Amino acid sequence: MSRFLDPSPADLVMIKADRLAEHPDANATIGAVLHLSGAVPDLAGLRERVTARLSGLSCLTHVLTGEGPAARWTPAVPDLALHVRARHVAEGSAALQAAVALLLREGWPQGAPAWRMVLLHGHVTDGFALLYLTHHAVQDGASIVAVLEAMFGPRVPPGEPSGLTREDFSTARPSPRQAATSTGILLRNARQHRLWQSASHPLSSRRHLLWAHVPSAALRTAARAGAASTNDVYLTAVAHAITQWARDAWPRAAGATLPVVVPVNLRTPDEVAAPGNRLFLARIDLPGGSMPVSRRLARTRDLTLPVLKSAGHKRVLRAALTRLPWWLFRRLVDASTVPGRLTVCASYVVMRQRLHYGQAAVHRIDGIICCPPGVPLAVAATAYGETTSVCFRIDTALPDADSLPEHFRQALAELAAAAPTASGNGPAPAGCARAAPVTQAGRALVMWLAQHSTAVRARRR
Repeated sequence: MSRFLDPSPADLVMIKADRLAEHPDANATIGAVLHLSGAVPDLAGLRERVTARLSGLSCLTHVLTGEGPAARWTPAVPDLALHVRARHVAEGSAALQAAVALLLREGWPQGAPAWRMVLLHGHVTDGFALLYLTHHAVQDGASIVAVLEAMFGPRVPPGEPSGLTREDFSTARPSPRQAATSTGILLRNARQHRLWQSASHPLSSRRHLLWAHVPSAALRTAARAGAASTNDVYLTAVAHAITQWARDAWPRAAGATLPVVVPVNLRTPDEVAAPGNRLFLARIDLPGGSMPVSRRLARTRDLTLPVLKSAGHKRVLRAALTRLPWWLFRRLVDASTVPGRLTVCASYVVMRQRLHYGQAAVHRIDGIICCPPGVPLAVAATAYGETTSVCFRIDTALPDADSLPEHFRQALAELAAAAPTASGNGPAPAGCARAAPVTQAGRALVMWLAQHSTAVRARRR
């Protein structure tokens, strides 16, 4: 009997994204590039290492079978000859990036677990790279971190809690008041914005793949100065970069409130490497328009408080993920993915373990995010050691969008250099309305969440 949740509409929508993509750039493949210093390892040895550490990584040994409510996670044995490969790359970082982009477009074989690891070498004389890829229906960012730490991190003693799961949401019941508050937040942020719909620049399925590398200390410095989290700093820099770019390239987004969806990690300690997504895409309408970055940070800090930092709100989101009837959850997912609601996605992951393979140390990790059809751009930050790598997957239909990484670097530099000048206690930024009144459908959702525990027994097999 399976110990984890059956595939949810949040997993299946990623399969749907693949089918809707007119070009493989817009598929639902995600992953990471690990950059290592040292001698290029033997492929057979790498396969032995992966085989030895597969135990407990259920996301690597299951496949998604079936459709709709009948979908299940089915055990499958990986073929390491297919899953772990090697490829020689021409010299230079551009050649490595081209190889990664090409491998990202590969499809997934039927009946085999949807992951692969590719040893890339030749682009540098004193190192190599390990490319890890998977499908977003099977893994999310938190489970990718769990896989990489299990493969290349220090052995964690049995029973020791993972840094990925700081709170167990599986048994706590949200209060009726919290359920009502959270439902109001969800309803308010469900409004259509149509910010990225343009007759002159219709969105496509072609994508830029770009990275910006910034000092992790810059995010920490700005966070301390603004009494904020590093994620607040990151979101502020993303919003500031987009508004700066939009002034000339996409004017309708230059002065408007900027809706951004942020994945909220809801994994429990016993789900660290379970297949499927354990996240909820929470929308936050970040302040747009022209303003000093310190003021934008203060506004962002206040906006993220009830959505990303509230344990009570997370309990409600966990309840929605695990306890809502399948048909209702599917309607919520379908409603959130209509073109008028799709928007920028921004995620932030911290790798706390130092990784290595043999004597070769990982000195940088470049995360890879997907950007499904209808999403204008997706941004993913991976903080590892002293470097935070920010991956940009951007629809090529957006004019001059390849300038966004540089705008981001400039925004972060301003944040690190600026002293806090705004308290964030003033009036709400334009476009951020009060919580919408609870509609009849909202009342039904409140009652459901209040009456049902977030225990997952009903969704376990």
